[in-house]
Amino acid sequence: MQKAAVLVLSLFISVTVWAQEDPIADSLAQRVFEAAGGPGVWSRVPYLAFSFGVEENRQIGRVVRHLWNRNTNQYRLETPGPTGEPYVVLFDVDTRQGKAYWGGVELGNKESATRVADAFQRFVNDTFWLLMPFRLFDAGVERAFLPDSSNDVVDVLRIRFTLPDRAPTDEVHLNIARETGRIVQWKYRTPADGPDTPLRGFEWRDYTRYVTPVGEVVLSIRKRALGRPFEVVVGGVRMPQEVPDDWFTTGVPKLTPGAVRE
Repeated sequence: MQKAAVLVLSLFISVTVWAQEDPIADSLAQRVFEAAGGPGVWSRVPYLAFSFGVEENRQIGRVVRHLWNRNTNQYRLETPGPTGEPYVVLFDVDTRQGKAYWGGVELGNKESATRVADAFQRFVNDTFWLLMPFRLFDAGVERAFLPDSSNDVVDVLRIRFTLPDRAPTDEVHLNIARETGRIVQWKYRTPADGPDTPLRGFEWRDYTRYVTPVGEVVLSIRKRALGRPFEVVVGGVRMPQEVPDDWFTTGVPKLTPGAVRE
């Protein structure tokens, strides 16, 4: 045993001059990190499994299943195929190299390369929605406190991502509850929006506590769009200590509901 959507928000690039250091922003980001479990726990979580889908008008669309070896950055993605049989994509997060399968059979080089590239973007997007509290100190992340947008209930933290292909956004505004340190809402603009267009956003709901072998992790598993019947939904979250050896090598579907256990 080994131990241890796409819903993409393309944001406008802000012309704001960013301060290189913002102690208040760093303190807020650290509080969010700690409220989700903290670096001492998250850095020792060996595996993460989850499913990702969107719900519109109370109807769930296709569900994508993920399994990540956080020690080696091997990744397994299973996404619905045309007949119900899922595509299986195995790849390395660092090199973005891998293979794709359907019906247990490896696809041709061209189609496989396309599906690996798509799977990497799913990894970027879907983990971003789930793991934002753990991403605030990643390389290439700039943090700024927005005092004029904050109030007695929430502090607002602006996050900008400067490295390509590591986040599905250029910039987000995080509303952080003063009482809990949790993200309660995030907001953004799309490229079609003008500079005076109100920020679009999602409420962060259904915070759930997960007991892992290395400590507790707390994550929001449902994000509800403001002003429209649309939600991003995560399920089947597991952080096991080990998974079967062949789950990062076989093209046979493995990530059925309940397959990954604590």
